[in-house]
Amino acid sequence: MPGIAGIIGAKATQQRIGAMLSKLRHRGPDDQWSVANEGVALGTCMPNLGTEKGLAHAESDGITVLFDGEIYNDRPVGAADVEVALGMYTKHGRTFASRLHGVFACAIADGDEIILARDAVGVRPLYWGTDEAGSTAFASELKALSGLVSDIREMLPATVVSSRTGLQPYLPAYPEVVVPDSLDEARDMLRTLLIRATERRLADGRVGGMLLSGGLDSSIIAAIAHELDPRLPAFTVAMKGAPDLQNAIRMAKHLGVEHTVRLFEPEDIKTLVPKAVYALESFDEDCVSGAIANLIASRLAFEHTNCILSGEGGDELFGGYLMLKDFETEHERKQCMENLIAVAYNTALQRLDRAMMHNYINYRTPFLDSEVIALALQLPIDWKVHDAGNGALIEKWILREAFKDMLPEAIYRREKSRFSRGTGADVAIEALAEEIGSAEEFTAHGGRTPMGYQLQSAKEHYYYKLFKSYFPDPAFEALVGRWDPAKGPVTAPSTAGA
Repeated sequence: MPGIAGIIGAKATQQRIGAMLSKLRHRGPDDQWSVANEGVALGTCMPNLGTEKGLAHAESDGITVLFDGEIYNDRPVGAADVEVALGMYTKHGRTFASRLHGVFACAIADGDEIILARDAVGVRPLYWGTDEAGSTAFASELKALSGLVSDIREMLPATVVSSRTGLQPYLPAYPEVVVPDSLDEARDMLRTLLIRATERRLADGRVGGMLLSGGLDSSIIAAIAHELDPRLPAFTVAMKGAPDLQNAIRMAKHLGVEHTVRLFEPEDIKTLVPKAVYALESFDEDCVSGAIANLIASRLAFEHTNCILSGEGGDELFGGYLMLKDFETEHERKQCMENLIAVAYNTALQRLDRAMMHNYINYRTPFLDSEVIALALQLPIDWKVHDAGNGALIEKWILREAFKDMLPEAIYRREKSRFSRGTGADVAIEALAEEIGSAEEFTAHGGRTPMGYQLQSAKEHYYYKLFKSYFPDPAFEALVGRWDPAKGPVTAPSTAGA
């Protein structure tokens, strides 16, 4: 959850690191630490989550570690996550990141070497860039690098960058999970691993609630969490009459949990769209539209807690996207799923991170547990997108079956709905785009940006104009990812070789 930042080179001053942290303050407004000397400036802004989870920096024998994330490795009693990362680096050097189980972005200053690392899925963000004078800077969000460096890149998942040896990918040390030959046994294993993953994320007692959209994934996490801790409340946001709202209410009643619903109006969209684009650092229409409801959800959650459970990741790992049904072969379906997983770090996960962190909400994602991922990546495609015998394909079939007994019938059987469509935000945004004249501009503009992105709609053209007003540097535009592979390149041009 903390914001981390640093500068190496002539620009490494206390004033500049302070300016960077001011743009990341929403990630950790409770405390701040920074240091600047001998051409290196480092800093963090930290939340108050207790010693083990809130500590964002550690030092030992001339080594300094900055850390954002959560680690589930075994550790000495009372050791903070950042101290686990420091110990792993001290023991294993630059290969330390492959041995960390969890989600993280971290920076290590060891003498005159700086090492940056990001988790295998890319849940926690990290960017870095250089200037012509040889200075290097890094930060949790792009906005902290604005005006400081020009050649900016996003750290890709499962990579380490060293100021001495350059960028190196690493192979994550996923737990050994052997998929049973029997579908029934695999279904039971999935249930066991996802329950265990949720239990790990509740173990420290910091989670104070759960997001409940009314979709399958959030309903499953809510059902598991309720069995583990019946006191946890659920939070739902939607426009009145939105498709997902009744399902969320139905699930909450089924569990008997305290349920807080926040309805928003079309008028709220006008205020929220600019905030969403700035917080998200993207103009992709699928990402921005979904981020609006997530911003409201994080603001609602903040009234009760600063740490929540989320069902993010289920669609990517278990074949939840409806487009998968359009392919004629399992090979094509598998390739599309791999693409969706590959871009999640700067689409679905970027949306979740920025929207939650904008309102100081830490998020935990049981679906992205290393054991669950290890199993999901090995499951046959037809166990995920499954023909149940009548020729109709059912998405996330094995996941549905694994938790069928914990869900109302209507939610067990419901088809995937895009988050922004389910909350009702899409319709209001499309109306807003028409109202402000973006449709005419989009038609006249032709929909193509200078960097080669093909804008898809009037609302995306609106998002793009807002994005450029906040981030005019072409390097920022080049880092915008595309969620739907059918809408353009799978990754933005400059991230593919970063």
